[in-house]
Amino acid sequence: MTIPVTTPDPELDRLLSQCFAGGELLRRELRLTEAQAAYVAGNYCAQVIPMGEHWYEITFQEAFYNGCN
Repeated sequence: MTIPVTTPDPELDRLLSQCFAGGELLRRELRLTEAQAAYVAGNYCAQVIPMGEHWYEITFQEAFYNGCN
């Protein structure tokens, strides 16, 4: 999968920071645009799985265990 180059998205960065604050939550389902999902996949060490209707499962744990740290 080719990840398009994306511009910084401070609002999305804040959302991710709030959703994953503290590090105890490593998986969340978030409603994102396709561009936002591409941004997360390209700029964070996270697994991004589309679930349909603009919902994506964002996981940091598997990405960490797969050597993306």
